[in-house]
Parts: sequence; C-alpha cells; structure tokens
Amino acid sequence: MRRLWLGVAVLVLGLWIWLSSLGVPYISFSKNWPLILVAIGVIVVVRRIRRMRRSHRRKVHVIINKLEEGRIDAEEAISEIKGGKHD
Repeated sequence: MRRLWLGVAVLVLGLWIWLSSLGVPYISFSKNWPLILVAIGVIVVVRRIRRMRRSHRRKVHVIINKLEEGRIDAEEAISEIKGGKHD
C-alpha cells in the first residue's frame, strides 16, 4: 500500500510540474511548491494517527483477553485501558 501512495505522489508531482511548464492556468510550480510540503506533512500525521489507533486497539484486545481468561479483574482492566498502573 505504501508503494502505491508513493507512486501516486510521484505521478501527481510529475504531472503538476509538466502542466506548470506548459503554462496551464492556476498550476504554477514556482508559486505552489510549498503545497508539496503540506501534503507530505498531512500524510505523515495521518499515518501516525492510524498507527496510534491500531496500537491502542491491540492493547485493549490483549487486556480484554486477560480479563476473559481471569488473569486480571475488571478494575485492573479499566486501569490498564486508561493507561494507569495497577497494583
């Protein structure tokens, strides 16, 4: 999936530069190049948020399994899910 996004990004960048050099109105690489930095920043932030959510879901899944197996009680499970430490 990562390679797909990289390919799409390179394709869009190439098209943008090409159309800019042809003089297509409203597409000027020399004026709008900071948009590339903004797009990269958005991609980085979105990926980080997705990783954090996946990590939290995995953590909650493990805690629920411990609870179902009887290795911890409900109060400990709640404490671990909230991020606190239990005795």
